[in-house]
Amino acid sequence: MHLLGHNLPDHKLIRVALTSFHGVSNHTSSRILARLQIHEQALVSSLTEQQVTALSAFLSSPSNTAVPSPTPVCPPGATPHGDWSGFPQPRTTKGKARMDGEDPLQNLKIETDLRRSVQSDIAHMRTIGTYKGRRHAAGLPVRGQNTQTNAKTARKLNKVDRRTFSTSPLRPTAESPIRRPVQHTSALMSSLNPIVKSRFAQ
Repeated sequence: MHLLGHNLPDHKLIRVALTSFHGVSNHTSSRILARLQIHEQALVSSLTEQQVTALSAFLSSPSNTAVPSPTPVCPPGATPHGDWSGFPQPRTTKGKARMDGEDPLQNLKIETDLRRSVQSDIAHMRTIGTYKGRRHAAGLPVRGQNTQTNAKTARKLNKVDRRTFSTSPLRPTAESPIRRPVQHTSALMSSLNPIVKSRFAQ
């Protein structure tokens, strides 16, 4: 099956096949299938046309997809048993407590959007001159790894395009104007010739 530029093999589980998209992990893939009410053990070849359309629409713009209503955990009119206030609240992948009603897939970014976001974050760190930004600019490991023997991958992947960045100001400022050499014209040289000849004549 061909989905948004990716060829998903028919014999694979849809939960595993979705991880071929940049930015979709196993946990995120399970959340997407639960959102679209697709079984985790379903194969790519077993998806219906309606499910493929819903999956394509969600991956195209996750923020514009309507959030489904919460599934009731007790019969209508009944109250849940026990007090759940003392239990830990659900958390997001970044470790922050999620507010009630917040959708974990609302800010999902995949493929080009995620790559553009990462590049803009790196560019911002380089602009403000942080340690991580300087390590990215030098093509070195960012998180404290050894650089004597095991930095080949970092030198290959941590490079950012240098054409848009520079360590020196591109335009002259009021404090540090660019000094250009004085261009001597032929009139100036001709006026100095008699003075030079008179000094040598003495």
